[in-house]
Amino acid sequence: MITHSGRTLLAAVAASLMASTAMAADTIKLGLSVPMSGGGAAWGLGSQWACKEAAQEINAAGGVKVAGKVYEFSCIAYDNKYTSAEGTKVAQTLLNRDGVKFVVGIVGTPPYQALQSLSERQGVLIFTHSWSSSTKGPKFPLTFTAANTPNEIFPSFIKYIASANPQAKTVALLGANDSTGKEVEPKSLSAWKDAGVQVVGSDFYERGTTDFQPIALRLTSKSPAIIDLGAISPGDAGLILKELAALGWKGVKAWGAGSGAEDVVATAGAAANGVYMSLGVPYGTSAVPGPLAKLNEKALPVLGVSLGASHIAVYDTVHALKAGMEKAQSVEPTKVAAVLPSVRFNTLYGGTAGFGGTSTYGSPQQTLLPYFVTQVREGKLVGVSRMDGPKGN
Repeated sequence: MITHSGRTLLAAVAASLMASTAMAADTIKLGLSVPMSGGGAAWGLGSQWACKEAAQEINAAGGVKVAGKVYEFSCIAYDNKYTSAEGTKVAQTLLNRDGVKFVVGIVGTPPYQALQSLSERQGVLIFTHSWSSSTKGPKFPLTFTAANTPNEIFPSFIKYIASANPQAKTVALLGANDSTGKEVEPKSLSAWKDAGVQVVGSDFYERGTTDFQPIALRLTSKSPAIIDLGAISPGDAGLILKELAALGWKGVKAWGAGSGAEDVVATAGAAANGVYMSLGVPYGTSAVPGPLAKLNEKALPVLGVSLGASHIAVYDTVHALKAGMEKAQSVEPTKVAAVLPSVRFNTLYGGTAGFGGTSTYGSPQQTLLPYFVTQVREGKLVGVSRMDGPKGN
């Protein structure tokens, strides 16, 4: 015979089990397709960490409240190795095996294109860091860009470098021989031309290259005053800077995709000094908002490198997604996508941010964010200017 106290205990246990089951059922998976090995590993591993950190913060603060239910976020990341082939495998795993409906981080244009070919058809909302312009806009209503791209950065970034180095009148470009490199090149060409700098050469290399001496020789053969490393990955940037120094080249170094100093200095050593970056953050200065500085202090011992733009984009995206779900009062990807252009969310760069880019892409699916122009000096990243970035639609 079960006593009253026994029935009370059983009821409590049953309620606890039901609550646990409901919590598990109400978890929203957030997917990431990122490089976690090779030259771009620093981007991918940091993105995974940033997703988990943002998810934990939101969960601890009460989760996502939609239509009388509370949801929690969890993060699933796979290594796309920055290639189309691996990106295709990751896309199929995330969408078809794991059932992910929201992808908050995609690094690399080839993996991004592989995933998008499935996501738009399957009704999956994705946030990319890709610098490609050809795969966003009205034709891709479920694709949003979570970080600044060359269209938002290069005009002001390159203009700053040219004005800070008025004696430098020629530039040579280097890019990866893939869709990212091919899309970035014309934007670099246009920005340097607008800044009054003559492009004397543009070269491409294969990702996976380990011997950069021949490439360095080709880049320096026309004696450019500036060498622009465009969108190449941190590991490759360090190797090419090292080879340029070995050849005695002492010109101005620009790296649009550059983020933290640690990853490139670890490879290039003193050869990294002087390189300008647009995706880095000058930690240790008053220009960095407190929440970002605090988060970086937590990340640095784990990652070994400071948080850069791709990591910040993932963190901000998780918060933007929460804001979108709560405004839509839905966790259906198409309904969330419909309200995102009108959503404002807190950004680690300070203040709030939103989506725009209609004049450039035909629809407001591009995050509009400020950024820092930084430079490596004596092995450390320092801030030289803060850019507000584009405004409006």
